[in-house]
Amino acid sequence: MWKLGKNGFTMIEAIASVFIVTLVFTTAITIILNIRNQTLATNERIVAIEIASRIRDDLENQTNYNDLAIWLGTSGKTVDSSSCPTSGAPFSCELFTYSANGKTYDTLVTIDFVAPTAESQTYKVVYFSVVINYYATRTIELTGIVYE
Repeated sequence: MWKLGKNGFTMIEAIASVFIVTLVFTTAITIILNIRNQTLATNERIVAIEIASRIRDDLENQTNYNDLAIWLGTSGKTVDSSSCPTSGAPFSCELFTYSANGKTYDTLVTIDFVAPTAESQTYKVVYFSVVINYYATRTIELTGIVYE
């Protein structure tokens, strides 16, 4: 091997040191990006939970059991912003217009109404869940009930 001088580094030592420094920087950048993405996802989750809670509360407060039971009939239904106007739902489609931090969640929200069972009809309860796709493929689901 060639030496730069009596006190110098060999070529292999120089290449190895550049490789180690590059490896350390690459690892550090990857960790920083993962932390950033996780922080963004956590912030989006907090906002999505707040919006889902508002939708759930609005459904519980603005609808009644009889209207929902008649609308559901004997099957469950899924409602989103595009199907709401034509579904004949007994609630306002404005539930899908919530926005936060400049982001509108209308296309990210789905409300699933569970098909009535003998038990739910006996106790006069309609079960539903609000599902929000809040960050890439991450979703949250909040459940609620409307009862007589």
